[in-house]
Amino acid sequence: MTMMSRRSFLKGAAAVAALVSVGGVTHAVKQGAFSTGTGPAYEPWHTWENVEEGDLPLLRIVRAAVLAANAHNTQPWLYRIGDRSIDLFADVSRNIGTIDPWLREMYISLGCAVENAALAARAYGYQPSIKLYSGGLERIHVAGISLEEGLEEPSELYRAIGNRHTNRAAYDSEKPVEDSVMSELEKLTDVQDDARIVWFADDAGRREMGKLIVGATEAVASDRNQSADSHRWFRNDWGEIQRHKDGPTMDATGNSSFTRFIGKLFPVSEQTSNDYWMKATENTYVATASAFGTIAIKDQTDRVQLMQAGRLWQRMHLWTAANGLAAQPLNQPHERRDRELQLGIEPVFGRELARLVNKPGYEGVFTFRLGYPISRGLPSPRRSAEEVLLGASNPTPSPSR
Repeated sequence: MTMMSRRSFLKGAAAVAALVSVGGVTHAVKQGAFSTGTGPAYEPWHTWENVEEGDLPLLRIVRAAVLAANAHNTQPWLYRIGDRSIDLFADVSRNIGTIDPWLREMYISLGCAVENAALAARAYGYQPSIKLYSGGLERIHVAGISLEEGLEEPSELYRAIGNRHTNRAAYDSEKPVEDSVMSELEKLTDVQDDARIVWFADDAGRREMGKLIVGATEAVASDRNQSADSHRWFRNDWGEIQRHKDGPTMDATGNSSFTRFIGKLFPVSEQTSNDYWMKATENTYVATASAFGTIAIKDQTDRVQLMQAGRLWQRMHLWTAANGLAAQPLNQPHERRDRELQLGIEPVFGRELARLVNKPGYEGVFTFRLGYPISRGLPSPRRSAEEVLLGASNPTPSPSR
């Protein structure tokens, strides 16, 4: 939940008083309790349009690409820059384990990065030609972007790159998303791609999808392996955030500044994280969503189509950022569907997801909520473009990484 109960407030106030009384302010400073979105881990959000002396000419395109949406903030990408080209590689060492056993979320994340790169290339006077490569782990080179001279075309979506953040706070329940908004988002689909949007915007649709999301969240939290694989990415320690520059953080939970302050002071256990997540999913994410949507493709074993889905989501999320809306991925039903396939168990969530999507010839691969924000979403940590470039100090990864 984003609202604190009276008991939680009193406990938090007592904790603050105790910390101050024993000189705990020093600890709070070290934990970053007084800091939000600062330090090297957040610098890429502030400098992504900068051009530094000695930079590779195409580096600023990668600076935009690393700010793309991605699952669990794992940032599963590596780049190689040529004279007039940028190649994108999957960093499979950043797989989320049983959360993403078939790499669906990884490939969608890589598609998001491709879209940011394409938007930045056009803004900087290049005409990009994009090739998405099929294959599996034997081919981790997933995309190539060739660049020709063109006109500088900084679009609305490009200008939103630095302002796009997942908003996990409550949305305005009194302000429904208009049909015209969903129509505008549908216009972002590429007729040459296979990705399409299915909406759940009426009362019945929201109720059914919301129930599926809540049930899937509980199932993920109850699955020991999925729970552990998810929690290991959570960064609560300030030094850990600045060192790793990835993963979910307390600031990105959508809570109030006071709640985040208290949360940063103490270690967060896996059970505590799960308890919060389940309550927030039911009482905030689902309860205040104005609409849910699912991106569907024809074949979710086809990584090209998954990357197309990622490109579409990136355009959609940028559009919401540019037009005063908020959005949040809620992929728990897909994570359970993937887990069911991995274990060979009854497809409880896979079957229900297919029933709700109900689009012949298509499979849902990405679900999100949409609404108008009450508070702004905060940035997540990011590795810099320089840290994800392939070169002498960062050689081409092997599939076994």
